[in-house]
Amino acid sequence: MADPLVWDDAHLPELRRVAVVGSGLIGTSIGLALTARGVEVLLRDTDEAQVKFAEAMGAGRPWQGERVDHAVICTPLPTVAAELRELQRSGLAATVSDAGSVKMRPLVEAVQLGCDLGSWCPAHPIAGRERHGAVSARADLFAERVWAVCPVPHTGAAAVAATAALALSCGAIPVRTTPERHDATMAVVSHVPQLVASVLAGTVLDLDPHDLPFVGQGFRDTTRLADSDAGLWASIIEGNRSHIAERVRRLGREFTHLADVLAEGSRDEAVAAVSGAMGRGHHGRARLPRKAGAQALPWGWVGVVLDDRPGQLAALFAVIGQWEVNIEDVGPFEHSLDAPAGIVEIAVDPAGADGLVERLTRAGWTAYRRS
Repeated sequence: MADPLVWDDAHLPELRRVAVVGSGLIGTSIGLALTARGVEVLLRDTDEAQVKFAEAMGAGRPWQGERVDHAVICTPLPTVAAELRELQRSGLAATVSDAGSVKMRPLVEAVQLGCDLGSWCPAHPIAGRERHGAVSARADLFAERVWAVCPVPHTGAAAVAATAALALSCGAIPVRTTPERHDATMAVVSHVPQLVASVLAGTVLDLDPHDLPFVGQGFRDTTRLADSDAGLWASIIEGNRSHIAERVRRLGREFTHLADVLAEGSRDEAVAAVSGAMGRGHHGRARLPRKAGAQALPWGWVGVVLDDRPGQLAALFAVIGQWEVNIEDVGPFEHSLDAPAGIVEIAVDPAGADGLVERLTRAGWTAYRRS
């Protein structure tokens, strides 16, 4: 995905009245985020109960046909293009964006329906929950999350600017990409993981009930996405089927190779295959950006032993701050109830990690560079 767009707030439109079409998790969360910023939000959904829930939660009020500065479509993927056509025919919204998890399918359908591509900017807030519906909405759902802005050559500047303003008003970070690149990326980082989690969780059905108490936190964490709404995800995955099929086949080949080595290879070959797979996983994780919308950085991790007494963490951060070293991230605090000390790991610029370890050691701290 491309670098974050540098938006000049002074040149973005002020969104005073926004229509949200679709009052599910995403639509209601957008409404909550906007109303918290003082934006007037108008809600519409074919399910009147969802609108009532959203209104009761403070996400806005029912849309009665007032003209709006911008409308965002948060309906299921198969309906996005039709909703866009209806909005454009009504003439009630100056610009339109959407929140669909797939971009190419609605784009093709919008062209087939004769929609105006100039006033519509395809978009996708990269946020969600396993639970769905208005009752699961949160005002901070998009805080510091990436909001993909996916204009096509026909997209007008006003639509792009309004979409960026919408994202920023919801606390998100707008990042520009193309619809095709978006779909190819989401297949890898969102759609295939959903399928993997669901298939993996389904393997528990083969276990005897007496064995289920042995399921640990690792399995629960890995299969968290299996709780997602099946109907919603079926339409998303069907809408991006070509990219997903390619990635599933590739993943299948990797697992088949690993299974063959484990079943038929020597001990050394099995160890090498597993080590190689895990090594690639380590490298892949290292490439992930640590901050939303930023490029991935190979940060240097420094571990520090802290005595189990008040003020140690504050003292550590204070001395590092005096040295003008920026702490990029803080890992989980490792602490045993039976030990008189614990370990905290901090991420810094890799070029200065070794120097930080040396300075901390000279200052009396027990520090190390994590490999």
